[in-house]
Amino acid sequence: MEELCTLGIYGLSNTGQQFAAHHARNQIRVCICDHDDPSFTPKVIAEYRKQNEKRDDADTTVDRFMRPSNTVEEMVSGLNTPRKIIIFNSNSSDGKFELLWNKLSPCLDKGDIVLRWGREEKENAPSHQFHSQSIVNKLAREQANSKEVHLLEMVRLERDRVNTFKSSNTQPDAFLVGGSEDAYNIMQPFLAPYAVTGLVGNSASCAHYALMIQRAIEFGVTQAFAEGSEILKRVAGHYEPTDVARVFVNWAEKGGKILSSYLLDITSKIIYKRDKVSGDGFVLSKIVDSIEVTPSDAWAKQEAIKLKVPAPILGAVLDARLLSGMKDEREDASSVLSELALKDTPSVLKDQISEDLQCAIYCTCMCAYAEGLSIFQAASDVESWDLNIAECVRLWNLPGSFLESDSLRKVHSAVKDDADESSTLMVISPIAAELQEMHMHWRRMVTLSFAYGISIPALSSSLTYYDTYRARTLPVGLIRAQRDYFGGNGYDRIEGAGWFTTNWTKDHTALNKKGLTTTDKPVQLDADGDEKIKTAAKKRKRQTL
Repeated sequence: MEELCTLGIYGLSNTGQQFAAHHARNQIRVCICDHDDPSFTPKVIAEYRKQNEKRDDADTTVDRFMRPSNTVEEMVSGLNTPRKIIIFNSNSSDGKFELLWNKLSPCLDKGDIVLRWGREEKENAPSHQFHSQSIVNKLAREQANSKEVHLLEMVRLERDRVNTFKSSNTQPDAFLVGGSEDAYNIMQPFLAPYAVTGLVGNSASCAHYALMIQRAIEFGVTQAFAEGSEILKRVAGHYEPTDVARVFVNWAEKGGKILSSYLLDITSKIIYKRDKVSGDGFVLSKIVDSIEVTPSDAWAKQEAIKLKVPAPILGAVLDARLLSGMKDEREDASSVLSELALKDTPSVLKDQISEDLQCAIYCTCMCAYAEGLSIFQAASDVESWDLNIAECVRLWNLPGSFLESDSLRKVHSAVKDDADESSTLMVISPIAAELQEMHMHWRRMVTLSFAYGISIPALSSSLTYYDTYRARTLPVGLIRAQRDYFGGNGYDRIEGAGWFTTNWTKDHTALNKKGLTTTDKPVQLDADGDEKIKTAAKKRKRQTL
C-alpha cells in the first residue's frame, strides 16, 4: 500500500509547484492536485523528472515524494490525519475560493486544517470595507458549528521588495495570518522555509484588518514627512531641495536616529532626484500636487466612526488629500487669499527648526500608531477577537515594509511588555515619557508653521489628539447645555444621579441682588427617560409662553 502524504497542495500555480518541490526535496511527501485542470498534475511531476535527468546532481527525491491526484477526493484520501491542505491560486476572488471550498469540504473531517495561501488585497477588494465578510471567516464559522475544520487565511504584507532586496527572489514573502493558534502552530513549520509569517489573531478577518490598519497608519506617517519637507523649504531660509534632503540624511545619521526609517531613507532620495526628462531641476517639482482619494482610503475612518474611536489624524489627512484634488480652485484662491508677507513672519534659527521638526514628526508618527492600534483593538473588542498586537507590529516592521522604523521597534517593545493590553499606546512607558520630553518641540513647530501660513494637517491634528486625550476635563459640557437649551436633550450630572433638563430661559432673566444667576431646580428624570425629556421640554416651552 502506498505511503500516505504529509501535506496536500491544491492548486498548481507557479508558487504551488515550487512549494511542493521544496518540501519534496526535503523528503516530505506531498499530494498535489490542480483545481483548474486535474490532467495538469502528472505533467508537473513529469517535468520535474525530466529536469532531474538533465542535471548532473539530479535530485531524484523531488518526483518520488510528489504524489499526483486527479480529483479532490483522491488527494484528501492520500493524506495523513489530521489532514493539512494548502490552497494556492485562489486569491483572485472570494467567489473562486468558495467554489473550491465547496468541492473540498465534503471530504474533510474534524481537526483537518485548510490554509488559503497569499490573499492579496486590491484597491477595489470588498474586504477593504467589509472585513467581517471575509469568505474564509464566514466558512470558518460555519465549519466550527459542524465539522470543526480549521481554516487559516494568509494576507500578503505590503513591502518594497524590489528596491530593498534588489531582487524579488532574494527574500521570502511575508504574510499576516488569521485563524486558530493550534492550527497555525501545526502549519507554521511547513511555511517557515518559504515565507515569513505571523499569527495576528484568531479570526481570518484579523489578517485583513491588520493590513488595512497598516495602510491607515501609512497615511499619517507619509503626510508627516511631506509636511516636514514643506516646512524646511518655506521656513528655514527657503532651503533648496538638496538642503532639505541633507537635513533628512543628517536625521538618520546624527540626529539620535529617532526618525531612522524606510520612509526617511526614500524621502531623502526622492528629494535629491534630478529630472532627466526636462534636464532642469528636480523630479519632485514636476509632479502634480494632487492625489486621488478612493473609497478604500476612507475605510479606516469609517470603521473608527462606527466603533466610536477618535481618528483625527486620519481624518485630517483624508481632508488634505481631498483638498489637494481641488487643484484649480486652490490656484484661483491663491490669487485672492495671498500668502503672508515675509515681514509678518517670525525669525527662526535653522538648528532649532531641525530639532523641533524632527521631534514633531516623531510624535506625530507615535500618535498615528496609537490611533491605528486603538481602532484595531476596538474592532477586536466588538468582534471578540484574540489579537496578537505585538506580532502584528513585528510584521509591519519587517525590512522593506513601508512602516519599517526605529520608532516602530520601540512600539513593538512597548506593546510586548505592556501588562494591560487595553492601554492606549500614548500612556505606555516609555512612549509616554518620550512624548512628555518632546512635546514642547512639537508645539513650537506647529506654532511656527501656523505663523508662516503652512498647512500641516498631520502635525497639528496629532497634537490636538495628544492634548485632548490627556485632558482631565473638556468644554463639551457647554455643548450639552446648548443642546438642552434649544432641544431639550437633557444631560447627566457629575454627581451621577439621574437625568436632568433645565429651564435655561428663566435662569437668564432672573438675577438676584448680588448679580448672581438664580438656578431653578432641574427636572430630574430616570436614566432611561428619553420620552420624559421630550415631555419636560414641551411643558417648559408652554410655561415660558
